[in-house]
Amino acid sequence: MSNETLHQRREVIAGLAGLGAALAGAAAFAQPDASATHAGHDMKDAAPAPVLSAAHKRLIDATAACLKAGNFCMARCTDHLATGAPLMADCQRSVMNMLPVVQATFTVAGHANAKPADLKALVKTCAQFCRSCAEACKPHSAHHEECKACEDACLDCADACDAVAA
Repeated sequence: MSNETLHQRREVIAGLAGLGAALAGAAAFAQPDASATHAGHDMKDAAPAPVLSAAHKRLIDATAACLKAGNFCMARCTDHLATGAPLMADCQRSVMNMLPVVQATFTVAGHANAKPADLKALVKTCAQFCRSCAEACKPHSAHHEECKACEDACLDCADACDAVAA
C-alpha cells in the first residue's frame, strides 16, 4: 500500500472520529418531548434537563473540536513516523495521551450530571494534558497544518476547561 493511500485512509478515519465526537455532543443536548412516555411511564413528571451555563456549553464544543484536531494530528504524526522520520514522536505521544482525557471530559460534560467538584477536578486535568499537547505540537505547527490546528484546539480547550474550573 502506498504512503499516499495510507495517508488518505488515516485522514478519513480521523475525520470520522471527529464527526462521531461532534454528533455525540449534539446528542447530549437532545431533549425528550415532555409529553412522551417511556415504558408506560408518564414523562411529564420527569426531572427537567439541566440548564447548561455558557462555560459548560463552550467546554463541550471545545472538547469536540480538540478531539477532531487531535485525530488529524495523530494521523499526520503516524504518517511521518511510518516513513522512518522520528521527529514527530513526541508530538504523537502527547496527542495519544491527550485524546482519551479530552474524550472523557467531553463525555462527562455532555452528560451534564457530574458533581461540580468532580467536573472541576476533571477539567483541571484535561487542561494540563491539552497544554502539554499544545507544547509538543508547537515545533511542528509552522510546517504542518494538522499540528497547528491541534495546538490551537488544545489551547482553546484548556481555556474552556479553566473557565469551568473557576
